[in-house]
Amino acid sequence: MKRTLDLLLVMALASFVYGCKTSKLASTPSGLPQITTQALLDSVNNNSFSLMSAKLAVSHSNAKGTQNFGARIRVKKDSVIWLSVTPALGIEAVRVVITPDSIKMVNRIEQKYFVESFEKTNELLQLQLTYSVLQSVLLGEFVPVYDNKVYNLTPLVDLYTLVADEKKAQTSTVELKLDQRTEFDPSIWRVTRTILKNPPRNEEILAQYTDFERVGEKIFPTTMRFRTQGKDNIAVDLNWSKIEEKTTLRFPFNVPNKYAPY
Repeated sequence: MKRTLDLLLVMALASFVYGCKTSKLASTPSGLPQITTQALLDSVNNNSFSLMSAKLAVSHSNAKGTQNFGARIRVKKDSVIWLSVTPALGIEAVRVVITPDSIKMVNRIEQKYFVESFEKTNELLQLQLTYSVLQSVLLGEFVPVYDNKVYNLTPLVDLYTLVADEKKAQTSTVELKLDQRTEFDPSIWRVTRTILKNPPRNEEILAQYTDFERVGEKIFPTTMRFRTQGKDNIAVDLNWSKIEEKTTLRFPFNVPNKYAPY
């Protein structure tokens, strides 16, 4: 269970991220025009799937070592994230179903299950986790920590940067004041780099979205790399394959009677 929760933790906090901007599909624009923050975010969000399935190759590292495993993922945007973790031989070990209201997990190896609300899960993990943050991280979308008016948008030679203004952020009602910088590639309208830090605690999470590929009419990053730095150093690499946009999907979850709660 700890490994699975570590993976969710990294992805949920991956608004603290930075990486390298690369793309198989990108060309290099020049003389980028001024656009509004909302126009930029609309262009990026329109590049996301409403209903999708894929396979994941996951590498998870911490102070205790590195573990590699596979997973299947299904996403219905704004509704449900479904994960089936298969460490070896294609046999499912853990199934996770995340909705805007709850997190459910069944561990077939330990014959245990976990079903809690987001509020209770945040309390247990000492997080401020939301479904929308986790979804945005998995789909390569912008993670809005503040209202749009807090951000300053700047066009550079070949990318747009969206940076939280420190003075405006301090007057925000958001409880946790974080430094945030996000970079966008306008040739594919995708997030390529974000940096978000918590200076008082010397914490940050590093990530990159690279190796963009076209799937139907959408463009998706097939490599995602996340790094936490602070009290706990965790690394998670996600390599996506067999990405498909769907019209229908099932999200099955059940707990056998003999399984015990965590």
